[in-house]
Amino acid sequence: MHTTKRRRFLALSGGLIAGALTGNALAQAAKAGTSQLDALIAAAQKEGEVTVYSASPDTQMRRVTGAFSAKYGVKASFVRLGSTLLQQRYSTEAEAGNIAADIFLNAGNAAKYAEECIAKGWAEPIGKAGIPTIDSGEYPARFNRGVVTVVQITPWVIAYNTDRVKSADAPKTFKDALNPRFKNQIIMPDPRESDAYLDGLAVILADYGPEYFTQLLAQNPRIMPTSAVAVQSLGAGEGGIMFLTSVARALEIKSKGGPVDIVFPESTSGIEIQAMLTNRAKARHPAAGRLFAHYIMSVEGNRIYNDEPGGASLYDTAGLPKRYQSPKPENLARKAELLKLLGLSLTK
Repeated sequence: MHTTKRRRFLALSGGLIAGALTGNALAQAAKAGTSQLDALIAAAQKEGEVTVYSASPDTQMRRVTGAFSAKYGVKASFVRLGSTLLQQRYSTEAEAGNIAADIFLNAGNAAKYAEECIAKGWAEPIGKAGIPTIDSGEYPARFNRGVVTVVQITPWVIAYNTDRVKSADAPKTFKDALNPRFKNQIIMPDPRESDAYLDGLAVILADYGPEYFTQLLAQNPRIMPTSAVAVQSLGAGEGGIMFLTSVARALEIKSKGGPVDIVFPESTSGIEIQAMLTNRAKARHPAAGRLFAHYIMSVEGNRIYNDEPGGASLYDTAGLPKRYQSPKPENLARKAELLKLLGLSLTK
């Protein structure tokens, strides 16, 4: 065989062998992933139920827990509160040695809180917990924070009461809220409800400077204790516009016939819900907790979880606002500064 032909033959043979080996490796990995998932499903079904603590709106949690239960035959229940209150509840239970949550879907300082819980033995790093969708490579690696994983992205939007504000007059940006027509018409949730609000405030500060907040306070905004109370107040006509709020929170009122609609500011941040796993040695349903984590991180489950107007699956983020900015961990250190701009102290 001529030297040139021999080289081509060897190169082709090597490529075919390498391809066969790669194919075998992929097949083996897929088989191992299926075996891992089957074992997890069986263990979760034996436990029979899973409890989820979540900062996501009720509509999203009802949809995803219902789909999970229908798929796997494991009853899923959830407790929904703001992130800060949920963290307080989880910590109190953990200190008493009685953690009810198998998995915790948290926003704001979720990663920092998870690190603290892991250090105390309450939680375990979800990135190393044997979650099939992570181990198989299906879950997008850029959303894996190690101690937590991002499972939901919801941009902050502006909501308005359609009985009090015409669509053409609704603010298109946060700066539009400074229009004199909105004096005494602004409703805001107390940002101390969740540290997730800090990211939205930080974007507004970066875009418009501290003078924005001076002008905002001159509009005499009404600050409500929680986002739920704020959007209900908007729906009742106690104000014309509301921000910061999530799409799901506002549309929950609209779905019940309330005169509420939303605007997507081009420049905004949002809520990025992150999953934390209770340490399997302390969880009541450790397998079911990990199976639920697998589901909401899978293509199927994540799309169901994020099936809201304006929401974005981790597998398709093209629908986010053009200048959407992911939350930045350093905003937590700016909490006192950002609250002061609204005339608020660190504690209620």
